[in-house]
Amino acid sequence: MSREHLLTWYGLIVGGVVWGWLLLLPTVPTVPALVVLFAVLAFAVDLLAFRTPPADVHSLAPLVLVSASLALGPIPAAWIAAVEGFVSGVTILLQTNRPRTLFSLLGRPLLRSGLRALGLLVGAWLATMSSGQPLTALPMSHVFGWTLLSFPFVTQLGRIVRELLQGGYSGLATWWRSAWPAILGAEIAPLPLAWLGAAIAHDLGMLHLILAGGALVASAAILRRSSLNLQRQRRSMRELARLNEVSRAIIRSELDVDALCELIYREASRIVDTSSFHLGLFNGHSYTLVVRVQDRVRLPRLTVDLSENSGLIGWIRETGRAILVEDFTREMDRLPARPRYQSERPPRSGIYVPLIAGETVIGSISVQSYEPSAFDANDLRLISLIADQAAVAIARARAFHEARQRANQLQAIREVSQQITAILNLDRLLPSIVQLIRERFGYHPVHIFTLSPDDERIYFRASTADGADLERLRALSLRIGQGLVGEAVQRGEPVLVGDVLNDHRAIRDTLQTRSELAVPLRVGTTVIGVLDVQSDEPDDFDEDDLFVIRTLADQIAIAIESANAYTAQQEEAWTLNALLQIAENIGRATTLSDLLATVVRLPSLLMGCPRCYVALWDREQGDFVVRAVYGLPTTARTGVLNQPTRSPFLWRLRERAAETDQSRLELLWQAQDNADQWPTLITAARSGTLVGLPISARNTLLGVLVLDYNDPFVSPSTRQQNLCTGAAAQIAGALESLLLAAEAAEAARLEQELRVAREIQQSLLPSRLPNVAGWQIEATWQSARLVGGDFYDFWSLPTGTEPPRELGFVIADVSDKGIPAAMFMTMARSLVRAAALDGSAPARAMERANRWLYRDSESGMFVTLFYARLDLITGQLCYTCAGHNPPLLYRAATGEIEELRTPGIALGVLPEVTLAEAETRLAPEDVLVCYTDGATETINELLVPFDVDGLRAVIKAYATGSAATIMQAILAAVARHSHGQPPFDDITLIVIKRAST
Repeated sequence: MSREHLLTWYGLIVGGVVWGWLLLLPTVPTVPALVVLFAVLAFAVDLLAFRTPPADVHSLAPLVLVSASLALGPIPAAWIAAVEGFVSGVTILLQTNRPRTLFSLLGRPLLRSGLRALGLLVGAWLATMSSGQPLTALPMSHVFGWTLLSFPFVTQLGRIVRELLQGGYSGLATWWRSAWPAILGAEIAPLPLAWLGAAIAHDLGMLHLILAGGALVASAAILRRSSLNLQRQRRSMRELARLNEVSRAIIRSELDVDALCELIYREASRIVDTSSFHLGLFNGHSYTLVVRVQDRVRLPRLTVDLSENSGLIGWIRETGRAILVEDFTREMDRLPARPRYQSERPPRSGIYVPLIAGETVIGSISVQSYEPSAFDANDLRLISLIADQAAVAIARARAFHEARQRANQLQAIREVSQQITAILNLDRLLPSIVQLIRERFGYHPVHIFTLSPDDERIYFRASTADGADLERLRALSLRIGQGLVGEAVQRGEPVLVGDVLNDHRAIRDTLQTRSELAVPLRVGTTVIGVLDVQSDEPDDFDEDDLFVIRTLADQIAIAIESANAYTAQQEEAWTLNALLQIAENIGRATTLSDLLATVVRLPSLLMGCPRCYVALWDREQGDFVVRAVYGLPTTARTGVLNQPTRSPFLWRLRERAAETDQSRLELLWQAQDNADQWPTLITAARSGTLVGLPISARNTLLGVLVLDYNDPFVSPSTRQQNLCTGAAAQIAGALESLLLAAEAAEAARLEQELRVAREIQQSLLPSRLPNVAGWQIEATWQSARLVGGDFYDFWSLPTGTEPPRELGFVIADVSDKGIPAAMFMTMARSLVRAAALDGSAPARAMERANRWLYRDSESGMFVTLFYARLDLITGQLCYTCAGHNPPLLYRAATGEIEELRTPGIALGVLPEVTLAEAETRLAPEDVLVCYTDGATETINELLVPFDVDGLRAVIKAYATGSAATIMQAILAAVARHSHGQPPFDDITLIVIKRAST
């Protein structure tokens, strides 16, 4: 008897016995609503059961059934367990895709219902035996204790017997290792909570029981979700481990395509059933099954043509998409393409996955089965992952094979090239070439033809043929476009014919020829001949042959032109030697005059020109100025040297130099007939031909080197042009270095002068600040450059008392920066101080200063300022503001900040201005902060200014400190805000604080 039959009989016997026992038990009155509620709860939590491998399901139904036994009594609860267990067992089976057998449809549900009911009845029987009371009158406490022991024991014992019958001891051990945590955690551990469920049913009523049941169902749902997530994680880990093993195996494999395909087949066999397995690779229109297994029988590789009716494999190649077919019989009409079977017994299901390397489909993997639904989406995913790694490995192996083959070809080509390049005699060279190609590559016959530039005919030069074939070739004379050789010359591209018998262009110079490859010999874009190889087999040349012959053709062309190349190298060596002499002479020049004097002498020695000039671009004059001449008569020098050229010839050269970054010669033939092209030179020098060469450095035209010949028609040769270009580059580098050095020296001198100016400007500021009892006075000046346009000043005003009781002070900001602002600042400070020292009212004094500034300044600059007179006894402040930032006055009594504003514009703008005047009083602990806009307009990297609000915040935060503390806090806050950004403007501050009395 099979295990399936044993399991079925086991379920039928256990279920039948328990159901028979139930029918013999007496009927117990109960509340129908409670019976229905417990049955529904048990059914609900059973539907939310979770499965642990290999196939068992677990739920919280035991908790519901034990609660029902305590609340309703053992007999009604046993009926609920029997009926609900059978119904839920069948329902769970119908919800899954598991096979429908007699055991799964009848035996297992009966076993499930019987074991649950038996567990409850055994607990009740044990309680009856221990208490001596009848089954229908047992107290809940007795039933609870014995049921906690009997229910898990009976149900798990039944499962153990089932697993023993199904899988033997090994199956039982496997089941127990995977199932005991779920049994303990989900079925046994929650059973003590049954007392709570029964108590809710007895004491709290139906509504509370429904709520508790809902909570239990929710807990079952959460438990099911957690279990499913855990299973997914474990499955993913197993899959990852398996794929990691596959990856390691592929990485360690040899770079051999066949070995890789075998490895992929073995690794795929560990994941799915590979009784029918195909691994094929594409090559053009053909598809080769490298691994071909049918019904576990290994078949030889097979190559099929996919040019017509490519089928499902062709669709995969075109789309690069995988496909899972669960049943060909049902899905055939819905498939994107019909498969091409190579078997009389077609499969029922299959997985078809492309091998994609980069963006190219290089092959496919097919796994098939004669059973429907033999594969699922997870199998497709795993095979796809293997295919992705396999494709990369196969592509790498192919590339390695091609690289090794190409390396061997290149090695042979190199050896041939070494031998042919050593021969400079063309009559010896060409026969040696064809013999070497035959010996190293096996091509025969091999012909070489050359093109005559005089009559544009193609002549035979060498061949591996002999006898009559060789005589026919020697008598052969072709025109461009005649035959395959003539067409190769005409097109400048290789001509490959697979069968010359079917090509009208072919000339049968060798009667046995079937396929032919003619490759032009080219030097640059010029065709100088043809290398022609033939074969007596049709379609005997492929891409590898084309690569070899083209590469050899390039080498042969180089060998043919080697004599010309040798001559060119000799000329180049002379040019380099000349350039070296130029570099040595230029390198000795340490000043601009020495350099230019050297430059104008060199062309006479190297180029044979009698006169030479160097004209540099002068930005101030907007023209070229001749700075050095050679060979010009003394009488003509005066009108040329250090004079603007006013030459259209040089301007035209400048325009062309701006259009391109390559140095190009500019020629002026018959200069005497075109004297207007350089009026001050051509007539005086009796010039014949002028050759102009731009001197450029980093796309900037520095000047022009002009060669002056007596001959009216001079055309420099290629060698002379190269020499001129190289010389111009060296001259440009040396000239730029000297100009930069001069600029650097001038910059250093200017910087030193600026430092002196800064020291002078600082000396104009007060050397020490007023020290007055009851007052704290601080000031600072920071220029954005070495010199600046801000200033401040303090002076005592005549009041007739000793010491003077009034202090005048000013803070000002000139409209510009740098040296102009510093000079204007010096004048403005002197005039403002002179206007205020007589003790005039602030507004009147500054109006007088404005008239003086406007009269003495022609620069168009102006100055904004704040001037005030401070009574050191009373704290009275009389002030005027001429377009300046209003100072901030912090009131200690209120904590508020006032802005000291008066109407007025900057000084030096208009000849007459009217300024307003205002008064206020500084109370003890009040703080006055005067500032220039350099502080508030300091920006950070986001271009956000520090602003007046930032200044206000700092003043409020540090108002209780000393004037020095407030000053340092403001400077620190401005520095923090700038985040290292360079200063935007000069910063000047005056902080005056009245001490407490």
